[in-house]
Amino acid sequence: MKTKLLLLPFLMSCALGMQRTQAQTTLVPGDIAILWYQADTPDSFAFTTFVDLEGGTQILFTDCGAVPAGTFDPAGCGEGANVYTVPVSGIEAGEIISYNFAVPTSEFSNYSGDSVITSATGMSLSTGGDSITVLQGTGESPSLIFILSGSSTTFSGDDSNSTTETNLFTGLTDVGLPRTAVAVGSGPLPSQEFDNAVYSGSYTFTTIQDAKIALTTPANYVGANDLLDSPYNALVAAIPDKLNILALSTNEFDLGTVISVYPNPSKGQIIIKNSGVALETLTINDVNGRRISYYDLNGASGDQSLDLRNMLSSGMYLMEIVSKKGSTIKKLLIQ
Repeated sequence: MKTKLLLLPFLMSCALGMQRTQAQTTLVPGDIAILWYQADTPDSFAFTTFVDLEGGTQILFTDCGAVPAGTFDPAGCGEGANVYTVPVSGIEAGEIISYNFAVPTSEFSNYSGDSVITSATGMSLSTGGDSITVLQGTGESPSLIFILSGSSTTFSGDDSNSTTETNLFTGLTDVGLPRTAVAVGSGPLPSQEFDNAVYSGSYTFTTIQDAKIALTTPANYVGANDLLDSPYNALVAAIPDKLNILALSTNEFDLGTVISVYPNPSKGQIIIKNSGVALETLTINDVNGRRISYYDLNGASGDQSLDLRNMLSSGMYLMEIVSKKGSTIKKLLIQ
């Protein structure tokens, strides 16, 4: 019996360790943005994440574009893809990852290919116009997250006609701000391209939402067809290792300034307005400190809608909202 009791914690520890290493962050459109694209040798690009990424999370980057139907070419795309695997330690929101194809790193590997993304040699960006699409899953069953196109200022091309063109993938948007499809070519024709393009704005933002807007505004990108272009080179050299998101700073961070609850007073249906901070938990207590309800928010950084009509009677309640960087307590009056 003693041996069994000693063995049980060991087995539980192993099981928990396996769960941690196998965990993946499931991304949604707009969680990743490409901020640098270089088709001139050496092919390179950089991306940032607007959410924390669990170690082991895999993200695909492909230069396969879209056909007018809003999908990859069903007949197959001969361009390739690279898989980025998040290091075991994970990545925090705002970190910037750069990749130079001439200097491979262990986090990047060539995608093995499938019936849609048929090449197994990785990306090879074309100086005649190209794009980088971010996804999870496979070419056959993709979960699309973002696209940056240097081919044109529009998504009017057809990848089945030319690998230098792309249309707009269904589920991504190139209107409004922030957007999930950004076209930074030199003109509106399908292959009116820039070989290279880089974000030219500030890397300091008040909130994640502000960062998303700035990094997906096409006017904030500078294009170049020559690596001797001085403004382009200066901007590439200035890419930092991480965005400076003031709302995520540990220095005197007040979560209450980026979180609001409305309507308040309420009849029980409320919205927690979030300016882009990853939230961990929400606890609702009565004025005597008794817990009424608890929610695991799992790092959600968007607005949250709650229907509390069947849970709370009229009166005053205290909502404790917690992130990794801080917490705040909001008073909620139920009528």
